[in-house]
Amino acid sequence: MTTTTTNVRLAPPPPALMRMINPLVRRVLSNPRLGRRITLQALLEFTGRRSGKTIRVPVCLHTIDGVPTVFTERPWRLNFADAAPVVITQQGRTRRGRAVLLRSTPQELGTAMRIALDNGATPFELGLKTSRGHKPTADELSTIARAMIRLDFNEG
Repeated sequence: MTTTTTNVRLAPPPPALMRMINPLVRRVLSNPRLGRRITLQALLEFTGRRSGKTIRVPVCLHTIDGVPTVFTERPWRLNFADAAPVVITQQGRTRRGRAVLLRSTPQELGTAMRIALDNGATPFELGLKTSRGHKPTADELSTIARAMIRLDFNEG
């Protein structure tokens, strides 16, 4: 699987930049007054499978076919190879649930990313860079090396 096409490529923010910005983003998302104003971003909290430490990662939460979904290529995704408990803070509201790394085909990933874009996400929010004015197809998006994590909330 490649990470580029002519018109679309994987372009997540550099890890060094994220290490500088994420502490501020975590505080904003955790603050009920400020966090409720931010719609797409959420704070994903879970326990590291090897370290046992609590990990808090800001993510963009997309609704794909009615299911909250996170797209990532980052190594922390492997914590969800088997379903694992999570706490999600989004728009000032904290919910508990489970997250699982989906075993998806490239075409399923491309289709899901296209749905996220059709639902109003920007390429930047998906960690992508596209040619100016280009609307990526599901086939183009299927060449991007990403993974999907599905979230299921305990609503009762």
